[in-house]
Formats: sequence, C-alpha cells, structure tokens
Amino acid sequence: MRIEQRVVVVTGASRGIGAALARELRKHGARLVLTARNEEALRQVGAADDVLVAGDITEAATRRRILDEALNRFGRVDLLVNNAGVGHYRSSLGAESEEIRALWELNFFAPLELARLAVPQMLRQERLPDAGEAGMVVNVASIAGKVTLPWFSMYSASKFALCSWTEGLRMECWSQGIRTLAVCPGYVRTDFQSNALSGTPPVLSAASKERFAITPEACAKAVCRGIQRNKRTVVTPLSSWALVAAARLLPGIVQHRLARINGTA
Repeated sequence: MRIEQRVVVVTGASRGIGAALARELRKHGARLVLTARNEEALRQVGAADDVLVAGDITEAATRRRILDEALNRFGRVDLLVNNAGVGHYRSSLGAESEEIRALWELNFFAPLELARLAVPQMLRQERLPDAGEAGMVVNVASIAGKVTLPWFSMYSASKFALCSWTEGLRMECWSQGIRTLAVCPGYVRTDFQSNALSGTPPVLSAASKERFAITPEACAKAVCRGIQRNKRTVVTPLSSWALVAAARLLPGIVQHRLARINGTA
C-alpha cells in the first residue's frame, strides 16, 4: 500500500515506537492523525499539518472523536495504526484482576473498537486513483504475541489475541480490499518497561534482550516497509524469527528454557 498522501491514524504517538512511526510516516508523505493521552508530549511530536487528539482510547468518546477529527480535516481515513499498548510483569495468579482488565482494554479492545469505526469508513469512501486497496489496519503486537513469555503471561495473551484478530479481520475483509498487518517487535529501546502497569522483568531476561535490542526508528522503518509491501506480518529484528521457529518446532525445550529465565523451573 502506498503511504504518500494517505490519511494515517496512529495511536500512542507521543513517545517510543509511536513517535518514531509519526516521523517515518511523515517522511513518506502521509497525512497524520496522532493520538495519545499526554497532550504536551503529543504536541512535541506533531507537526503543523497534523491532527492531534489527546485522550484515552479505552473510552468510546475518545475513539469517536479521533475519527471525527480525521474526517473533519481530511475527509477520509486510509490507514489505522493501533500502536498504543501497555506492559505487565506479574504472574497470572499474582496479578490484580483490575490490572488484567486494564491491560486487555488497551492492548486488545481499544484497537478492536477503533477498527470497528475506521474500517466501515474505509469501505464507504471513494478509493484514491492510485489505490489498490480500500485501506489497512496495522496492529503493533509483540514477539510475545508469537512466543509466550512467562514473565509476561497476561501481556503475551493479549498480544496473541491481537495477532489472531489481525488475521481474522484480513480474511473477513479480503474481497473488500481491506489489508491488515501484525507487527511483532522484539525488545525496542523505549521506556516501555518503566511504564508497565506493575512488576519488573527478570534481570537475566533484560540482559539477554538488550543484546538484540533495536531502536524505535528501526522498528518504524520496518513497519513502513511492511505497509508498502502489503505484508501480513512484520517481525523485527529478523533474528527474532529464530525464536518463533524454535518455539514451534521444539516447544518443550523452549518453554523450559524460558521458565528457567523466569526463575520458575
């Protein structure tokens, strides 16, 4: 899918991967609608021509306002990038129920409901002259949505669900020209861990992940390539595919190793 002159909604755009995506999409000529909770941080990322919508996307009124602002300014929406998400480093049994529900609200239900607003609009609007697709939904998941990480169980479950729904939406809307892309980054150098709902990852895990860490800018470039090539899944860095393959071919060995890192084996 072409990015130039497309209207792109990016959630969680005030920092990390979202901010890097805003900058990279802008380089490709996108018209941007950026949203995040922190209005001041959002203004630092936004440019003069961007639409900025500050608010909590777990609230229906905010989601509706995002689409309304996009249509008021640009008259259309071509790409929805569901990037906003939150981490959680407590066990399934040790976590508070309220935390688990908050995690799912942001990591799964908010992207789902935004797509339920944006995709019908994509289908209603006239296609641009050079468009081969009616629109695209990009869901930023995680490598934890491909391989369950025991220090990240609830987060992994939400990202597995996000990846599965991404595939389902693609198949549901195939003939209508809606494309979907699941993005599964490994460890990205952001403040993600410090903003988790609760808990901390194992020390050994943090050291191991740092060896394969990528920058938000590298992740954003991989996402834009995936959009342009109409890819179904982007795993970045590419070396992370080795972990995915190992988990599928040798699940017992991989799970035992991960449990040892987690201190539970």
